[in-house]
This record gives sequence, C-alpha cells and structure tokens, in this order.
Amino acid sequence: MKINNTHKRKKKKSGARQVLLLLLALLAAALLDSRYRIVTTQYSLSYADLPQSFDGLKLVQISDLHMTSFGKDNGHLLSSVAAQAPDVILLTGDFLNGSKTPTDGAQAAALQPFCEKLAAIAPCYYVTGNNEWASTEMKFLPAVLKETGVTYLKNSSVLFEQNGESIVLAGVDDPNGPADQLRPDALCQKLAARYPGKFKLLLAHRNDFPAKYPALPVDLVVCGHAHGGIVRLPGLGGLFGSGYRLLPAYDAGLYHSGSYDMIVSRGLGNGKKSIPRLFNEPELVAITLHTK
Repeated sequence: MKINNTHKRKKKKSGARQVLLLLLALLAAALLDSRYRIVTTQYSLSYADLPQSFDGLKLVQISDLHMTSFGKDNGHLLSSVAAQAPDVILLTGDFLNGSKTPTDGAQAAALQPFCEKLAAIAPCYYVTGNNEWASTEMKFLPAVLKETGVTYLKNSSVLFEQNGESIVLAGVDDPNGPADQLRPDALCQKLAARYPGKFKLLLAHRNDFPAKYPALPVDLVVCGHAHGGIVRLPGLGGLFGSGYRLLPAYDAGLYHSGSYDMIVSRGLGNGKKSIPRLFNEPELVAITLHTK
C-alpha cells in the first residue's frame, strides 16, 4: 500500500507539471501573438455629406507604433497596409518612444524609410501623440516627415480633392504639446465656419473626445492612445487605461457621441513596458466611407 500511494503521488505531480507546462506554453503563445500578429479591423461608415466622388474611399489608420518593427524594415506592416489598397493613410501619433534624455535624432531617422514607403502607397497625414512631445526626438521628426512626403497636420487642415469635390482632413496636436496650442473644439469651430456643409474627418491621438467634446461639428474622429487596454479580457474589453485606470472607457472600436463617430485603434506597439500586450493583437484599422 505504501508503494502504491507513492506511485499515485508521483503520477499526480507529473500530471500537475504537465498542466502547468501546457498553461505556460499557451501564455507564451498568446504573448507572441499579441506582439507580432497584425490583424486588420474593417469598418464601413455612411454619411449624408460625403460627396459622391468619395463613395468607397478607403482609409487605413496606423497608431501607436512606438518604434516597433514588424519584420525586416517593417516589411510585414507595409505589406499589410498595401494589401488594403488605401486611398489615404492616417497616422495618429505615438510613433516615437518618450525620453527626456538628449538624443541625436536616431528614432526619427529610423522612421524615415518606413514613412517613405508608406507615402509611396498613398497620401499620408500625421498628428502627434503624447510620446512625441515627451521625447527630445520630436525636434527632429517634422523635418523627417516633410522629407518623406508625410503631411503633418499641426492643428490645421487640408482639402482632399477628387473629381472637383472635396472633404476636409484636419488634425490636432496632442495636448502634451505646447500649452498655447489651439484646442480641438476651437479648431473644429473654425473648420465649421470655413467649410460649412463639408464632410470633416479629424485625426487625433487621445481617445477621450466623447467625454470632453461630445458635440464637435465633425463627422468622424480617428484616434488611438489606449493600446486596446493592453490586456483584453473576454466580455470586459481592455483592462488598463492611461494612468493604469481599470476598465477604461473608449479603449477600442467604434463609438457614437451623438454628434460624430469615433474610431479608436488598439495600436501596434506598447508604450507601457511594464505590462505586455495580452490577448490584444497589433491592430491596423481599415475604414471604407460611403455616401448615404
């Protein structure tokens, strides 16, 4: 009996060890999946003020790259973007990693070939994120963007034209930037006065627009910042918000403020190095606009 009990205990320990190893292997696979496998989320949105020339316009949004590389020279990410055949590419901030240590522009320089290849796919429009303004690299970035053909929307707008019709593409700097910059609501009011009746798309980085500015006179806001909550839980969504707040609002997906739509990208990288992304694959957002 003594020998049998010992054998049973050994068998139970061996079974527990195998279960533990299996769980560790599944966790490692989930962490790798959340680090390297890019998924593309598709949205189809219709608007009454979208000109007929823009019916079917394809937008691709890239957000929160944080200097992450997907394949050699970011080839995998570039292929994923090109596969969507976008008409416009929207870059919504936090491409750099924040650091107050004096630098020589290495991060900005490393982004140059990637931005050049993006601009070769479609016209690119960029707004800053909080990490750009938290980095000494920010002073080098505007020159790199200009050289690569990426338009930096610095609290400004452009008319995007097709077949004699146009829509407004606008962008707001992240509030982590200069204290005297134009607020999003002030910028949008100026656009409403200047372009009454035109379809307006606003690029931003922060994801709190419905809470702070629920009645902006725009049609669509695209943003990021939340990283999908870093860890995503089934049925609950993202676990962590900025400042590590639990179960944040507006962590990922499509939201309706009552005045406009907002799409929040889960982003591609991870600015919070202390907590890895989990059950939260890097996300590319593809949006098709239609005339209602």
